[in-house]
Parts: sequence; structure tokens; C-alpha cells
Amino acid sequence: MVTFVLAVILIILATLALLVWPLLFTRNTFSYARHAQNIHYAKERLAELEEQLKNATISATDYEALKLEIETTLADDIDLANNIDSESSTLPRRPNKAAISALCIFVPLGAAAFYTYVGTPEALNSQAAVVNNQQHGQQTPDAQQINQMVANLEQRLLDNPSDMQGWALLSRTYIALGQYSKAVIGLKRVIELGGENAEIYASLADASALSADGNMIGDPILYADKALSLNPDNRQALWLRGLAAVQLGDKDQAQRHWGRLLGILDDQPEQQNELRKIMVDALGADSLAGPGAAESSENSMPSAASEPQTTNNAIAAVEGGLNVVIELDDSLLSQANPQDLVFVFARAKNGPPPPVAVKRLRVSDLPTSITLSDKDAMVPQFKMSLFPDLTVSARLSKSGQPVAQSGDFESQTISAQPGQQDTVRLRINKVVK
Repeated sequence: MVTFVLAVILIILATLALLVWPLLFTRNTFSYARHAQNIHYAKERLAELEEQLKNATISATDYEALKLEIETTLADDIDLANNIDSESSTLPRRPNKAAISALCIFVPLGAAAFYTYVGTPEALNSQAAVVNNQQHGQQTPDAQQINQMVANLEQRLLDNPSDMQGWALLSRTYIALGQYSKAVIGLKRVIELGGENAEIYASLADASALSADGNMIGDPILYADKALSLNPDNRQALWLRGLAAVQLGDKDQAQRHWGRLLGILDDQPEQQNELRKIMVDALGADSLAGPGAAESSENSMPSAASEPQTTNNAIAAVEGGLNVVIELDDSLLSQANPQDLVFVFARAKNGPPPPVAVKRLRVSDLPTSITLSDKDAMVPQFKMSLFPDLTVSARLSKSGQPVAQSGDFESQTISAQPGQQDTVRLRINKVVK
């Protein structure tokens, strides 16, 4: 953006220089007019003398004398005019101030008005916001900036309603902002445009359930089943389908879906352990004896021999990602509701303002350990593995929105690198003013 502005300024200055330079000096046209007048008069007088000589009105002697007089007078007049020019050249010449002022005002204003009409000034505003955030160390866009970005994307889709990738991006943004009903509409639009896949249907099931306050009965089940028909190992769909079975009171079906998911999560031991705890709480200790769960349960038994291997698996699971532990300080427990949302963000230190990875939890989940990875990218083009330096933070949102508001609770911000072995520990212990 800075390069663009500098280039525009240089072009305007160069244009003004070419236009203003001739106006800085007034041209003395008197001598040219005087010369032309004298020469024209001399030619006419000589023509008359020649006519008189031809008609024998005057003698040849008179003709030569009069001709010499005319030539001498013309030479004297020219010398006099040259002397006047020489004297006047030493005097200051007044520039045309009115014309110069008009050019200096209207050329820049005209260029700006023309660009506003045919160009894209919004691009300058968004780029300026990114540069300003980076220069001042502001990594979190405020509510106004986020709303503006969403509004710009919505306008883009109004102009081009067949942009499937744009609808997918807008839907993910709606989910991150907690606007689940709008996310449902956007995801359905993606499907209408031919974007049918397991991930879209799983996201649609999730957004539909969240818009219904977590109720999976009805459309969310249908969407989750459609996702599983396209990919039986889709993790989000398996989780949601198991949750729906619990809400329906069908523990066998819940055990089947979650047991399958438990086996798929071998590469993510932290999430695997979380799921085991949920299965025990919701289905009972016997649920871990189901298909896929027994083997996972055996692998979870700690022993001196298996500990190094478990550690290596954990490191491999977070390759390119981050292990994060989130805790709520005891001093804030009495002020938090178990259903309050907790957002965990990873942001690029030198990158786009939006988070490059986001996880959504609830207070009832804390304390917990999670893995942030490229799968948690808010915008697919900006994955956390693309940025060498990150910051990680957590926020308990009293309003349910990811944008910080007064009264929310938040943790300190920790620097990290993708794929590091050290666990990032976040303690939510501050109140947002």
C-alpha cells in the first residue's frame, strides 16, 4: 500500500511539474508583434514604390532613395525593439498564479475522485489496517474491523453469488463469530453450488445443532448421517452422531460411533483421552470395552515401557501443531458459568490479523489439553504452519462472541512456534476492561 501511494504521489508531482513549468514565466510577445508589424509595413511600402516606378510616377533615383530610407527605418526599429527586450529581460516576470493554483488543487483532487469512482479504495483501507496492526503490535482486530471484513465479504457474494469458496469462507467466519443461523444458510448455499462433501455436511450438522442450543435431534442428525455416508471416518460427524445418540438415549449407537472415533484418534492422544473421559461419563465404564475402544484403552494404560513411545506419538501428533493446556484461575471460578464459551487462538506475529487457528471449548471442559493445528485454520489460505512465529491466548467469553468485550476473562499471550515440543500453558486469570 505504501508503494502504491508513493507511486501515485510521484506521478501527480511529475504531471504538475510539466503543466506548471510554462506558467511560471510570462512570455513577452511585444517584440514579436512589433517585428512582424514593421516588416509587413515595409513590404507594403516597397510594393507601392515598385508600382510607382513601373508606372513612371517617380524616377529611378527617387525610388532608390525612398527604398534606402524604408530599409534604414526598419533596421532602426528592429534594433530599438531588441534593446527594449534586453532591458525587460532583467525585470522579474510574474507567473500565472491563478492557473498554477487551479492545477495544484484540481489535478490531485481529480485523480482521487477518479480512483474512488473506478478503483478499489476498500483494498487500501484493509491493507492499511493490517499494516497499522503490525506496526503497533495489535494482533487482534476489534469488533468494528471484523464486522467490516464480514460486510465486505457479504457484498462480494451479493455481486457474485456463485462464488462457492466465498460462501464456504463466510460460513466458517459466521461459525467463529457464533452466528450459527447465518452459517447454516451459507453452508446450504455451498451445497447448492456443488460443494457436497463430508466436511461441509459435518459443519452444517454442527452449525444446525449450535443454532438449536446444542439439540442434535432433527436436521443435525440428517446432515451428520449424510457426512458419514460420504466419509465413514469423518471425525466431526462421528462425534456429532454419537452425541445425537446420547440425546436420543441410544447408548449402543453412541458407543458404536464414539468407539470408531476413538480408534481413528490414535494419532491424537490428547483428544483420545478426552473422548475416553466423555464416554465414561456419558455411557459408563463398560463403554471402553466396545469395538475399537478396547485396543485404545489398553494403549492408554501407563507403564514404564510404554511411556517413551507415548511421548513420541504425542510429538508426532502435533508436528506442525501445538499442545496447549488451558486452565481457569480459581479466583474466577465463581464468576463463570459452566456453559460459557472459551476460545483458544493462535495468531501469526507477522501475518494477517485474523487467527490462524481457533478452538472452541466450554468452561465445563476446563482444565483440558488440546492440540492446535492446521485443521483448526479459520481461513484455509492462512494455516498456522505457514508462519514461523505465533502467539497463543485463551479467552472466556461472557457474551458467547470471540471478539473481546468488557467483562470477558482472558489469559496471558504466549509466544510459540509450530511443531514445538514444549506445551503451551494458558491460565485464564485476567478480566477484560
